Amino acid sequence: MKRLAAALLWACLGAVQAASFADIQRIKATEGVPRWREAAQRARALRADPPTAEAAAAWTSLDAQTDPQVGKAPLDQTSGALTSADLLLNATWLRWRVLSENADARYSFAYAMDLARMRSGGDNYDDEAVIFFFHAKLALTLDGMRCTDRSKAEHLQNWYAALPGLQPLVDKAARMPLGDKSAAVLEAITMEEMLGERPAMGWLCPRREAEPPSTTAPPRFMSIEAWRKYRKDLLEQLTRNALKDL
Repeated sequence: MKRLAAALLWACLGAVQAASFADIQRIKATEGVPRWREAAQRARALRADPPTAEAAAAWTSLDAQTDPQVGKAPLDQTSGALTSADLLLNATWLRWRVLSENADARYSFAYAMDLARMRSGGDNYDDEAVIFFFHAKLALTLDGMRCTDRSKAEHLQNWYAALPGLQPLVDKAARMPLGDKSAAVLEAITMEEMLGERPAMGWLCPRREAEPPSTTAPPRFMSIEAWRKYRKDLLEQLTRNALKDL
């Protein structure tokens, strides 16, 4: 697994010229999204043709423990205390789930945790870990906004931020120079735009009870039209905010 330096594009852009919002949107569409799409294709090809029998067995076992319809996911297993070999196998599976299967935000959080622990020849994967950490926060915000009751999504945001395994990334993100942080945020936005919408998740959105004297329960999900407008507006606003600080 190669270390990703994708955020360098945005950092260099900010250092060289005062980019406009139209410039950023064009670069996302012509360079950023195709780069993430290529990364997704590589992840898909690797999952389809595992390098070893051990990898094939491990990934098949993880797939068997996964059911997006009900939110079932082997996240403790993929981000717990692991040998370096297991860590690589699990991280590779998580990367495939995020980039090729458009998995929910929990997978990006788990992958970010694994990346933060990985070392290769004295190098680390912290830059990519921060990008996936920002993507996880963004994806959970977007998917949580589908819910008319957002209590579970808000709980998960707070719960993940407090996890010991994520504290190094939380601390790193807090210490990053503003330009570097904005570059990483732009990369997370670009990844999300490549992935596109995830379906509404019943496990993330609690059912709401009818209140007397009504006999009809309020809707569980925001209307798709309202949510899509919210998603579009938020991604645009976050892009503009990041642009100011490049």
